[in-house]
Amino acid sequence: MKSLVLIKQVPNTDSPFRINSAGTWVDDGNLTYGLNDYDRYALEELLRLKDAGKVTEVVALTAGPERASSALRTCLATGADRAIHIKDDALSTSDPLSIARAIVAAVKDEGFSLIVAGLQADDDNYMAIGPFVARLLDHACATAAMRLEITDGATARVERELENNRVQVVELTLPAVITVQTGINEPRYASLKGIMAAKKKEVRTLSLADLKAGAGDVAASSARFRTVRLAPPPKGKGAEILSGAADRIAQELVKRIREKTGVI
Repeated sequence: MKSLVLIKQVPNTDSPFRINSAGTWVDDGNLTYGLNDYDRYALEELLRLKDAGKVTEVVALTAGPERASSALRTCLATGADRAIHIKDDALSTSDPLSIARAIVAAVKDEGFSLIVAGLQADDDNYMAIGPFVARLLDHACATAAMRLEITDGATARVERELENNRVQVVELTLPAVITVQTGINEPRYASLKGIMAAKKKEVRTLSLADLKAGAGDVAASSARFRTVRLAPPPKGKGAEILSGAADRIAQELVKRIREKTGVI
């Protein structure tokens, strides 16, 4: 059974984040990049299924600029068998649906039985690519998975995280698309042997023209989707420190909570 993991290269959380002059996104001049954290868990889940003999091949795919190839190399060094890189300038500011369409065009003839992705990307938090890909392929879909099992080679049993610490258990007939939550497993690190082996693994690079997907159609779709404004959160009032005896502080604290909230 062939499997696919959808990954994204995102800015590292320790990068210096500054809003660009247009106020529409982050200035990427001083950013460093790495593999999206949620996607590490998605990759690990497929590698564990491969170790257990449930899948025969793990393929990593990303749609991004030239620099995104380093994220694919990370996946290959960690254990993925090969990679697909959809690289086209028309996708640089694309909306999630356009990216999903490009992904589907790249994999529709591959015959993947299981497609896994991280629940969301660290940079945009859209949570849309996985469900879009599932809908375009007409596959079953489950999101926010905290546990994934392949029960009989044709069914995926998924435990989904819901609100208020609730869990929903669903069974999906393969082929299916599943997005995973952080904490579903403990991702492994690339070994020196894996890093060396990654240099010999295939990375297939595709453009929109290769996929027979029109750049004009992607641009037209992207034009309907834009970030209007980005701003840092407003600063709140400064904290007030109460001093004195503990009983007096407790009385003053209760008084202020009662006056401001009416809870007590």
